[in-house]
Amino acid sequence: MSNSSALISNLENVIGSFRSGVHVRIEQVDTSTANIQATTHRIYESVAQFRQDMIQSEEVQLAHENVIRIDQVLKEQFGDHETVRRTVIGVVRDFDINLVRNTTIQELSEELWITSSRYWLSYALMAITAWVNDYPDAARNALYEAARRDPVKASLFFTLMNLRFNRQPAAKKWFAEYMSTLDPTFLQQEAAVMLQAFLSGLFGRDKELEDKLNRVIASWVAIINDDPAVEADLVGSYGAYIINLPARSAFEYPAIREFCQNSSELEVSYAQVSKYQTVLDVIVAMDVEGVEQTDDNYKARADAVLTSLISDYDAEESELRSQQEYYGLIIKNSGVVETAEQQYQEMLRLKGEGFNIGRQMIGWVLYDNDQVDAQVRKFGLQNTKAWFISAIGNYSAAVKNAFPGSYRIKVDVWEGASNGEDQAELVENMRAHFNANKFSIMYVNPPNIVALALFVISAGLAFVNPLSLVVTAAALAFLVFNVLRANKSYPARIEAAVANLTETMEQITDFRRFYRQESEKRDQIVERLNFI
Repeated sequence: MSNSSALISNLENVIGSFRSGVHVRIEQVDTSTANIQATTHRIYESVAQFRQDMIQSEEVQLAHENVIRIDQVLKEQFGDHETVRRTVIGVVRDFDINLVRNTTIQELSEELWITSSRYWLSYALMAITAWVNDYPDAARNALYEAARRDPVKASLFFTLMNLRFNRQPAAKKWFAEYMSTLDPTFLQQEAAVMLQAFLSGLFGRDKELEDKLNRVIASWVAIINDDPAVEADLVGSYGAYIINLPARSAFEYPAIREFCQNSSELEVSYAQVSKYQTVLDVIVAMDVEGVEQTDDNYKARADAVLTSLISDYDAEESELRSQQEYYGLIIKNSGVVETAEQQYQEMLRLKGEGFNIGRQMIGWVLYDNDQVDAQVRKFGLQNTKAWFISAIGNYSAAVKNAFPGSYRIKVDVWEGASNGEDQAELVENMRAHFNANKFSIMYVNPPNIVALALFVISAGLAFVNPLSLVVTAAALAFLVFNVLRANKSYPARIEAAVANLTETMEQITDFRRFYRQESEKRDQIVERLNFI
């Protein structure tokens, strides 16, 4: 027992001296384990990415199926509404040229009313045709029922109808009725149609009516400009919109992911800075010229506004459309449900909370691009752009703070920090590290340490058991083989490390160029907003 203890003690001293002689810890020289861990990590990341892509693909497919399903439900439950909408516009235009007999139009409106008796517009159509055919009682009853079912849309509809046919006194009465339906604590979506009519010049033929509407809109803008709480809400809403945008393009820098230890910081910066282009596209799309306003195209402009009004969905239909919009956001965000959910909830918040014309205008600008006239969206942007600029400034500061100050790179056994512009110095440093630590890198590794230990132990026990000589020879042969193999492969190992470092630095350079180019779009956004 005493001899074994002495041998173990001698072995520990030999190993300790060996390790201290080469001045390296086992953690630093465990290249085999490090390589295995790196390979395992890459495989894990690949599997995780594949799983994520598969889940997102399934979410997109499911969203497409839900959009189609809701379309079918809308056609089944509200297909007759669409027929009434098209018919109303056709009837209005026929009044200009009288190609269809009034009795035929009356029969058609009655038939549509039978199939759409719950829809306010079918009663409005009945009222129009009854009035044309000189049935005052029927017209009066239909008017009452249309206004009862949807007082906001009905009063605005008849305001626009009378403006279209140059019946100013009637238009004033209906406009007064419309103003009485406005809820001071909650501005309805139809306000966008009224604003569209104003911007289209439909009120311009009656200066008194136009002046009245001017005062209403001025009061809305004053609310935005004079209330600090509204200002904070607007900046926050624009900021939430920018944050919830998906990254415009994927982070495709494999060498950075593999060898840059703070690659997650680069991915965050890449995603953040890529959103500037999306914001710029939104603003450019709204910078449109208005339609020239002449007497000749007055009715065409009126018809466009009427179409916007009657295409604005009713409550039951809107609920389904809202669900469809949610699935549309999932598709738009490539199956990233969390991002789509955040965007959807922010959209609902803007539409669903109490009175705030600023919030309503932001809703028009950011979320209602398929439902609201471009001129209305531009008007909303013009009156809230100061807060959009503030939100961009806040976002820009956050992007700059997230940008990595240095790049921590680890290739093989070499580690270093880069400023992104020192590739030559890093390559030189790497070669120097491999040359200075050649002995420890080549020879001091777990297999060699184990072989050395076996060699020492078996050599010490050779006088006790001759079979130990076999172990001694095997351990020595293994050491010699590893040393020769290391000597032969070491130059190639250095060049492989240099190549990986070079590729990583090239990708960092490309990343920095992309970041710089995209960051410059922040100034383009501000310039566009200032001059829109």
